[in-house]
Amino acid sequence: MSICYRLIPRFIAGAVFLAISVAGAATDWAVNIDHTSINFAVLHFDISYVHGRFDKIAAVVSFDPDAKSGQVVVTVDADSIDTGNRVVDGVLRSDQFLDAAANPEIRFVGNRFVFDGDRLTAVDGMLRLHGIERPLTLTVDRFVCKDVAAGIVSHFTCGGEMHAAFKRSDFGMKRFLPDVGDEVKLDIGVEAARR
Repeated sequence: MSICYRLIPRFIAGAVFLAISVAGAATDWAVNIDHTSINFAVLHFDISYVHGRFDKIAAVVSFDPDAKSGQVVVTVDADSIDTGNRVVDGVLRSDQFLDAAANPEIRFVGNRFVFDGDRLTAVDGMLRLHGIERPLTLTVDRFVCKDVAAGIVSHFTCGGEMHAAFKRSDFGMKRFLPDVGDEVKLDIGVEAARR
């Protein structure tokens, strides 16, 4: 549903933020899947939220801090959706929602980075979901970069939290409206190290 734990393996859109503090030409980043997640929530009968995640995510991130430009490409396996309820997961994989058989990949391509001074505040891009492509903005809630030691090896690592929202009806998923809400909320956590 949303693009939306481990949406890239686990939605690595957020990984783009990881390059912000690096100087020099475009740099590639390696996303740490164990510390990257994409979760979603959709209102159910206007009472409570159905929560879920994606378990298979992949991403390619490149960023030029001097030009404040770059690109992040995130792909998510639509079949890896997980709400903790097999029946609900089956419905969400069906042609009534994600249609994972016909549209096995959810894809986000972010290519515009928005800054407030030197602080990254958002990434604008295009989300392809259920065979339909629409603009999507990821808003950065928190972003930190520093050297992290793992044993005797140290890596310059960045991580952050971001969020986004979209209407599922804009992507052709109108089943059960309005009982199941139209707005899909995304919460994305990401960690990546400079290669």
